[in-house]
Amino acid sequence: MTTGFTEAMVEARRMGTRVSLPDVVPQDRAAAFAEHAAVFAALGLEVAGFKVGASGRTGEPTAAPLPAGTIHRDRARIAVTDAHPLWLEAELAFVMGAPLAAREAPYEATEVLAAVEGMAAAIEIVDPRLADWPKVPPLAALADFQANGAAVVSAVGRSAAGLKVEDLTVDFRMGDLVKTVPGTRYPGEDAIRLLVWLADNLHLWGPAIAARGLQPGDVVISGSWTSFDKAVAGTTATNTIAGVGSVAVEIVGG
Repeated sequence: MTTGFTEAMVEARRMGTRVSLPDVVPQDRAAAFAEHAAVFAALGLEVAGFKVGASGRTGEPTAAPLPAGTIHRDRARIAVTDAHPLWLEAELAFVMGAPLAAREAPYEATEVLAAVEGMAAAIEIVDPRLADWPKVPPLAALADFQANGAAVVSAVGRSAAGLKVEDLTVDFRMGDLVKTVPGTRYPGEDAIRLLVWLADNLHLWGPAIAARGLQPGDVVISGSWTSFDKAVAGTTATNTIAGVGSVAVEIVGG
């Protein structure tokens, strides 16, 4: 499926620019997920992971595939300008250690966690293709890969076995900004639920991604703990999760 929305997203990615909201946008979640698959196909992108998030334990998850080449390890350097700002989110990531195939029968959490190598700290770099983000329709934002631009992920710091998110604390810093968020305030509340939901719903992106499933080395970032903060040139942003890992993003002016 190729639509005017697809063409706008493809052009924005090719040129590294932002575009106005197309006249016609996806009208349901199925159409938004189909846009992801269409953009990947048009640009020849490979999957390297997913972002997934939800509001609380009962909110319907949203997700998007992460393209290969956009996941950086431990540290990254980004440039920002007044015309092209970026935003940052501090997150907890899962790194897959074994394949996990798409299937009709729902997964048990224990099955999914058995395929996970472990957890890592992450910073998502928010780089929407839509110029008016975040003031765009929710389905348009979803179709724009939930504004994902890239992610920086630490080495695996601990196993996901026995994970209790409420026992973790995210410490996000950028210049004078400090956000210390205990797991009891993580908006998604249950990161394992999100990972299991993803494993159960890979078919949403069509047969190619479903056939691929999740692969060793794939990274799944599980929603912001800190909302999003505008990247400030001349600073270095860090996300440290004690017992899990730490990552850094150096921010320069473009």
